[in-house]
Amino acid sequence: MTHFLDRVRTVLRRGKRGCSVSTVPKASGWTRLPSHVFVAIIASCELKDIGSLSLSCRALHDRVLKLEFAIAWAYIQLRKQMRHQSHYIHGTLSPGDDISFISELFPPPPPEYSIGVAHDNAGYSLGYLGDLKRCWNTCIRLSYHLADHVVEHHLETDPIAKILWSSSKTEKEVVFSKAVASLQAKLLYPIAYAVFFLETSASPDSDSDHPHHHEIMTVASIERQQSILQNAPFDDMHVFLSTHHCMQLLFSTVQRLMGPEISHSTAESWVSLLLTTSTMERIVRFFVSIAKDDQRTQKGEHDSTWSHRKEFLWAMRRDLNDYMASFSDHGEQIIIEPKLNHVWFHAACKEMDRRGAIPHTVKDTEVHVLHGSVVKLECDYCYDCFDK
Repeated sequence: MTHFLDRVRTVLRRGKRGCSVSTVPKASGWTRLPSHVFVAIIASCELKDIGSLSLSCRALHDRVLKLEFAIAWAYIQLRKQMRHQSHYIHGTLSPGDDISFISELFPPPPPEYSIGVAHDNAGYSLGYLGDLKRCWNTCIRLSYHLADHVVEHHLETDPIAKILWSSSKTEKEVVFSKAVASLQAKLLYPIAYAVFFLETSASPDSDSDHPHHHEIMTVASIERQQSILQNAPFDDMHVFLSTHHCMQLLFSTVQRLMGPEISHSTAESWVSLLLTTSTMERIVRFFVSIAKDDQRTQKGEHDSTWSHRKEFLWAMRRDLNDYMASFSDHGEQIIIEPKLNHVWFHAACKEMDRRGAIPHTVKDTEVHVLHGSVVKLECDYCYDCFDK
């Protein structure tokens, strides 16, 4: 027994002597990197990878947090450079999944400087990049769903296109996929401009006890919307008219897909409520609900009594009822039903008239985007406007 205890003491003494040599922990390799090298490495990663790396160890998390502003700024600058290089080499801009374009529409908020400390990139953060990423993904998803429904509707209803649509399955799929891809590329940036317009015009108005406050608010809102259209990026006539056609196309498509549950005449209020309460994100969910129903139909699981689309429309009905009830809660004597003209269209028509352009009214909802084998997002009136 004594011999065994002696051996244990010997092992413990050796362990203590070995530990005494490395009492000071070695510095992490991440902390030894120069700041500019560390920022360049992290900025080249995707956002989800930056988050994963930040959670891998405390040293990496602390340094990412310390250099967050520099990383966010470098992240955008790198992708802007890649975007310009791609345009220079290939001559076209691919939708991709980068956020360089949307960051130009939505710059970071004004920087909040600490006392005595100045940060050139104080408005940038990983949270800001996350918001840009979600916004850009919304534009990509909405442009795809809208293009998909528009092309399908055109191929099913246009007399000339019906010949292509009734041809062989392989030829039909080729025509359809090419048209959807081409239209999505043309819709992507106008949808981003539309999101910018909706976000910019969504600033709340001051409260008022006037019985016609909501009517006054609508007039002021239209005036504010027109002032937005007079500034960048809508001071460019091409941007302005392509966004206008995109909004027309979005409205006519959603209006058609809401039937028969929502009548054609009352769909304006629903679309207006969608645009003013959730910009484009909820409209994406509307298209997603239809896509889910299509998948169930393909699997033979169709149920005439329930669908994702019907569930979405029922939720919208509750939202509209709550909106109308909010007027009586505030003692309003006149209920102003949301109209589509209150969002974009009235202001756009006034701005076209100010610029001396031929008005593209909201009644012209049939936007012909396919001209033979060519996909366009313009009309004959646009050419007269571009010449001005």
